[in-house]
Amino acid sequence: MRLICSIAAAVSLSLTASLASAAPVIPDRLKDVKKLTYCSGMDSPPLASFDASQKPTGMIIELGEEIAKRLGNKEVSWRVTPFSGIIPALLAGQCDLIVDQLFDKPERRQVIDIVNYMYSSQSVVVPKGNPKGVKAMSDLSGLKVAVLNGSTIKTLLEAENDKLTKDGKAPMKLVVYNADTDAFQALRINQVDAYGTTVETSGYYAAMAPDMFEEAVPAFGRILTGIGVRKDDKQMSAAVQQIIDDMRADGSYMALLTKWHIPGDTLD
Repeated sequence: MRLICSIAAAVSLSLTASLASAAPVIPDRLKDVKKLTYCSGMDSPPLASFDASQKPTGMIIELGEEIAKRLGNKEVSWRVTPFSGIIPALLAGQCDLIVDQLFDKPERRQVIDIVNYMYSSQSVVVPKGNPKGVKAMSDLSGLKVAVLNGSTIKTLLEAENDKLTKDGKAPMKLVVYNADTDAFQALRINQVDAYGTTVETSGYYAAMAPDMFEEAVPAFGRILTGIGVRKDDKQMSAAVQQIIDDMRADGSYMALLTKWHIPGDTLD
């Protein structure tokens, strides 16, 4: 009797695993499509950027390619889009998905669907040695701080400026850029005193150029991060969600985060 129960339990577990990793339902509109187009800023290493040979590389790049593979071995075309225009590009039908470091915020949920794949946090990068002595957000008072146009940290720093003003302190001067590479270049040549960006990007640059940059403010503003989908593309949202769930179940999700040295960003 015990043997029969054990066999039945094993069969049940096997069936459960099989169902959990079943192939996603391919959206009707993709059944005769050979290629998917993704909108991405391509300027947020180690998530998405171009390598020395101008080939897309990064954790999100591999995630997007895996999604395309599981949607019927589709080819992938990357449409480089400034972050401030990435949602309008999706809504205009210029791409099938936003595959980027897109923070899951209520105002974005009003216009698009978001399928979460990780957590992200914010950070502040300064020149090596931290010459301005920045240790907290309030220490940015009176300094020139680079931010990415349309970014969450831009909004957070604007709120900090309101607080500084109320406290009778000089607000920081926010200098807006369209790409991480431009902001880091400005920091490198001392056009700005600090750069507000994500923990993932700040950690990447601090590791790549340890003699030039360092993180100054402890990580803050942890937020879910996802892939953007048009609200009228519900089959796509469901398919991408199933793929993320399947990758978490089969171990490929954590393997991908570990490969790119961000296992701490895993979904709960």
